[in-house]
Amino acid sequence: MISDGVKSMLSTMRKHNRRTVIQSATLKVGSHDFDCMAYDISLGGIRLKVDMPIERGSSVFIQLRNKLRQAAKVVWSADGFMGLSFVENPERVKVGLGNLANGLS
Repeated sequence: MISDGVKSMLSTMRKHNRRTVIQSATLKVGSHDFDCMAYDISLGGIRLKVDMPIERGSSVFIQLRNKLRQAAKVVWSADGFMGLSFVENPERVKVGLGNLANGLS
């Protein structure tokens, strides 16, 4: 379990605030599509649960809710989860997220 102090420190290290979501998504890696689940999102990236290990640094596309379709890079992967960093600038991500972007900066 992470202490409140550690959580606070980690949140100040982030460039963008995050929103918890539980959304089905599709991860496209090359010509392959993988069903996955999104657990949190920001204007800078997204955390996913994927049943397929994908190498750090891989270029991917993520589709969420038939709205967001973003190019991204895998920045970390552990225990079935992975973090993606969006390639597009935050303002374009915000447009793609629609209502999910409310409160994100």
